[in-house]
Amino acid sequence: MEQDQSTMQVGMGDRTLEAGMMIGGRYRIAGIIGQGGMGVVYAAEDTRLQGKLRAVKAAGRHGFDYDQCAEEARMLMRLSHPNVPQIVDYFPPDHMGFEYVVMDYVHGETVAQRLSRYQGRMPVEEIVSIGIQLCDALSYLHEQTPQIIHRDLKPSNVMIDKHGHVRLIDFGIARFYKEGGRFDTVLLGTPGFAAPEQEGGSQSDARTDVYGLGALLYFLLSGGITYAAGNTRQLFESSDLELDVPPSLLAAVQRMLLANPSMRFAAMRQVEEALTDAMPIGRSMNRMLGGRNHSRRLPNLSVVLSSAPGAGATFVTMTLARLLAGSGTAVSAIESTGSRPEWHAWLNGTRDGGTVHPASDGVYYRMEQPRLDWYCQSPDRPPSHADEEASFRLLVEQSSSIRKSLLDLSSDWHERSNLGWLGKASTIIIVADPNPAKWSAVRMRQLMNELAAAREDGAKVLWVANKDVKFAARTEWLAMFPEQPAASVPCIPHEEWIKLLWDGRWVTDVPAYRRALTASLQQAIRVIIGEK
Repeated sequence: MEQDQSTMQVGMGDRTLEAGMMIGGRYRIAGIIGQGGMGVVYAAEDTRLQGKLRAVKAAGRHGFDYDQCAEEARMLMRLSHPNVPQIVDYFPPDHMGFEYVVMDYVHGETVAQRLSRYQGRMPVEEIVSIGIQLCDALSYLHEQTPQIIHRDLKPSNVMIDKHGHVRLIDFGIARFYKEGGRFDTVLLGTPGFAAPEQEGGSQSDARTDVYGLGALLYFLLSGGITYAAGNTRQLFESSDLELDVPPSLLAAVQRMLLANPSMRFAAMRQVEEALTDAMPIGRSMNRMLGGRNHSRRLPNLSVVLSSAPGAGATFVTMTLARLLAGSGTAVSAIESTGSRPEWHAWLNGTRDGGTVHPASDGVYYRMEQPRLDWYCQSPDRPPSHADEEASFRLLVEQSSSIRKSLLDLSSDWHERSNLGWLGKASTIIIVADPNPAKWSAVRMRQLMNELAAAREDGAKVLWVANKDVKFAARTEWLAMFPEQPAASVPCIPHEEWIKLLWDGRWVTDVPAYRRALTASLQQAIRVIIGEK
């Protein structure tokens, strides 16, 4: 970390960073935006991304296991959810015991500020929508391995933008659930919002966040009264609440706030259903604001993957990209970061070439052709760096925000870094070839589970039978597909394929092949461009 020691103020476990200081040689401090018992949050400019605003949290970690701090930060960096700000970089505790966590900057206000603007009378429908969005975020955290428990669901830790979209911030006292553990190692939480078990005696788990969310909902429904356990009956009399609250909603919140964890809802999905049943309009608002069913999908993003190594996802990706561009659709084709650099070799010898734009971080470069951008890993790429995953995510999201984008996951779709894209793409294309020996039953089960979840979440799924030739067992091979393939891509004779590569050409450069491939992939093309 680069900073001028003369401008650093240190005292009582606190450190103030002055405007202009650099964190990690990349993030320039702009000013303080929040402060609490677990650290100070600053606004900072990302100098590698044209001054993009970030939030940087500085926290003292004196007496902590620094290796554990780094491991927990890495696990948090893997999170990807529309209601959870992305952690994009991390700097472990320095010689003075301060760590720095760099996150997405959330534009908006806290729900406490929003409630104040409403003068304590926030519409019940909006409160329910906030609750449902938080249920989805917390369910996502609880479904991680290991489970992540937030433990600090107070009004200042929930941000909401002008459109009503909610972000759950500040993981300062979040913990990873330890199977078999009896007690929390740290007794923390905000009075009025912390569950009784956070005061000691038992380990916090998902039901701890159920309590915290109940306390937050009560705070909003009551017009700003902090819940105090012990006299539940009096506190839940309608005269104590600022709004006309449906009895079923009140009952749900009351159950969430029970002192005995075993009497609360066992999971956030149950809370979500209870809130929805109490006021169905809450779910409608949540969907309009981009809730669980739609917000993770990038409408212009399609991913292509192989059911087994060598099935041909890269071939199909590059062919689709060329066909789309040739038909007038602007498209980006992106090589996955999880694979070995390969595309540069495929494209380096092409006769049509293109303008090459090197990447500033040395990892990706862009080859620009008419209506077609290729994003390739550099063959001389440096070793992995801390923010590579975040940088790649930004690359894909920015590309798909302006044009149709194809992301080639090849056979590495099951890697942790790639699975998230199955949850973001609007279209998933699975490529399989006639070699059944490469089909893994274990991976196919995992893939089918992922595809079922994607379909439920609104994604379109297409299967492509690649390297299709006439052979005795062809009918049996096609019957192995979970559904009828959307395309049967003809097998290009090996000697012709090799000659094309050495001539710097692609199969689409041959009119007969181009016509056959266009006809075969027509359904996939229509889905990608949104016609079907």
